[in-house]
Amino acid sequence: MLGIINLVRRTIEGSVISIAIIALLAVLGVSETINTLLAVRNASSMLFLLVIVIVLADLIGKFIAILGATFPDLIPSLGADELKRASLIQRLRPVQTVGLLSGAYAARLVMFMLIFALLGTSYAFAPQPVQATLFGDFGAAEATETFLREGVAGSLGYFLFFLGPEALKPVTNLIVAQPLTTASVDGEIFLVGIRLYGLAFALALLRTLVTPITYLRARRRAGRLSAAAAVASPAV
Repeated sequence: MLGIINLVRRTIEGSVISIAIIALLAVLGVSETINTLLAVRNASSMLFLLVIVIVLADLIGKFIAILGATFPDLIPSLGADELKRASLIQRLRPVQTVGLLSGAYAARLVMFMLIFALLGTSYAFAPQPVQATLFGDFGAAEATETFLREGVAGSLGYFLFFLGPEALKPVTNLIVAQPLTTASVDGEIFLVGIRLYGLAFALALLRTLVTPITYLRARRRAGRLSAAAAVASPAV
């Protein structure tokens, strides 16, 4: 229950921040794409703007989740929710736990794919002046595939940055033979957003593949939490 509440809270926080960012860009008039979307103001332009807000909100929500999951772990706590999770993990059979984790992670992958499809489709139906500020004319299927490939290839550059661009080039060329190019600042920012979202997608895929390892770590941590709780609450 606490996890669902935190998810809703992060979604609301990410949405508020993303709307504030878009509104600030519109007021300042520094984004040609946002200005064009608001100037045209038809159904297709509003749909594309809404999808941009959704993707940005999701990225901000994930960043908030990373901060929230990282810093509290520096000072471990033995709250009631942690003990409940530990007890549940210990009671469930391994097959049940791995199945639950795999289902949850697979649902995240489906969500990423749907958002990429929504982003590509909304881009394809966006007015031509809007597309001209980014990457030019694309069909729905072509835009979805291009954005997904660019996101995955770009995520490798962020995730394996220490290898250098030359070492990664043969691998990224297999994913996207002709990278997206743009001459506008908005296009470059949009590309960074796609690659960051691709990085989140790649991490979700990796987490799905290592579900058994995740289960083993969770079970060991559950044992330590139960032992610590037993020491902290001696029998009367």
